[in-house]
Amino acid sequence: MSQLVHDLYTPVQPADLRPLPEQVADQIRALIARGTLRDGDRLPATRELAERLGVNRGVLLKAIRALEQEGALRARVGSGITVVATEREGVGRWEPSFSSAIQRVSESDGSPSREPIVADFSRLAPDDRYFPYDRFAELLAETGRRNRELWQYADPHGLPELRAEIARRLAETTGAPWTDENVLVTSGAQQGLDLLFKAFVDPGDLVAVESPTYPGIIPLLRFYGARVAELPVDGARRDLSALSGRSVKLVYVMPERHNPTGVTMDAEGRRRFLEAARATGAVIVEDGYDAPTSGLPSLSAAEPERVATLGSFSKELVPGFRLGWIAADRRIVRAVALAKQATDLQTPLPIQAAVRAFLAEGADREVRARRAEETQARRRALAAALARVLPEIPYLGGTPGQSLFWLLLPAGTSGREAARRARENGVAVSPGIDFDPLGRDVAAIRLSVSRVPAEAILEGVARLARALWQRESRPAGPVAIPTI
Repeated sequence: MSQLVHDLYTPVQPADLRPLPEQVADQIRALIARGTLRDGDRLPATRELAERLGVNRGVLLKAIRALEQEGALRARVGSGITVVATEREGVGRWEPSFSSAIQRVSESDGSPSREPIVADFSRLAPDDRYFPYDRFAELLAETGRRNRELWQYADPHGLPELRAEIARRLAETTGAPWTDENVLVTSGAQQGLDLLFKAFVDPGDLVAVESPTYPGIIPLLRFYGARVAELPVDGARRDLSALSGRSVKLVYVMPERHNPTGVTMDAEGRRRFLEAARATGAVIVEDGYDAPTSGLPSLSAAEPERVATLGSFSKELVPGFRLGWIAADRRIVRAVALAKQATDLQTPLPIQAAVRAFLAEGADREVRARRAEETQARRRALAAALARVLPEIPYLGGTPGQSLFWLLLPAGTSGREAARRARENGVAVSPGIDFDPLGRDVAAIRLSVSRVPAEAILEGVARLARALWQRESRPAGPVAIPTI
């Protein structure tokens, strides 16, 4: 095989979690779509091609069979495998050649429900009925009229007054010694996490994350080509064995009301975690997506030089603001500011100014207090419903002050299938695979009561129970088995 042909085929990506035959077939499809492989071209011998792609020959043959069924390839004894691109519909149409980073990121499954949703336990978002939209609109208009400079380009770090208010509140609630110079305003905490990846993570670097973990970090791990070290969540502690003796670039952790399990890391767990993470040389990303309630010192208070704290107003106020922050050592903030400039220049100043005025009035505290009261009522309702309807299903979380329940399904259960059946029964839940850093279909589902009316919770759990224990008869005999 010539060097040119040899270079057409690159090994499949280890970070791509799709089945290997699908990855191989997609690579050959892309070569045909770009015109690199043309009608009548022969593929290399299967053993040689499998070796180049980094897969076994059986995987390659499955991919070839799939492409034969599509009409893209023809395999004949004595003639090898040839491309038949001109016989396919749409040949000649340009197809975009996406980066390997985009190809590693999977699309979310947004399959619509055939049934109306009675209880949506899948959303971890604030109930916006408690937010004073009219007052905020007035503040937005007032601040915009008074300060014409808000409508111009500005420092990527963000509005100084808002940064100072964030630093003051963090010092008050977490004990971290931040000032406005330690804060950078972002377009939501998700952008903050992306900027930290841009500043610290190169392809192939090791990133340690809890397992299960926040779903927003999973596409970033794939996009940036990071290798993953898992830190299994074990109640209030983390299994830290994956950090032992390893060099790690970034460690991501949610010590307060961890998403999705709802558990909070205890004081000894925090001490052990910092000791283990410190030995790896990593920057530690502490995600404080919600206000801390444990009263324990934050990781940033104990290790301010190494810990970068993420926060967001999306959970405290409304998601549409897309306003968050990074608080960290000035060296980290400077690097992240460079990444911010290269991404979107700045977070819009008018919304920053209005939020700062809203915080100065203390209006956010009233919003949080009203939501907290309602969340407590919903949390108690869900705990009572689970005890009554699904007493055999254990769960983590469900503690005072937070809305998350992590249901541990029987071993071998498909969390994805459980979520699908629940949706067919009019209940939305989040499957465990959404939170698994390696994309495994774990036997768990997450329930959130942040947006479920209390009066719908019992009916929602009853429908969930019917979905979980739904049985299917099999033609081979009279035995029926659970299919969750």
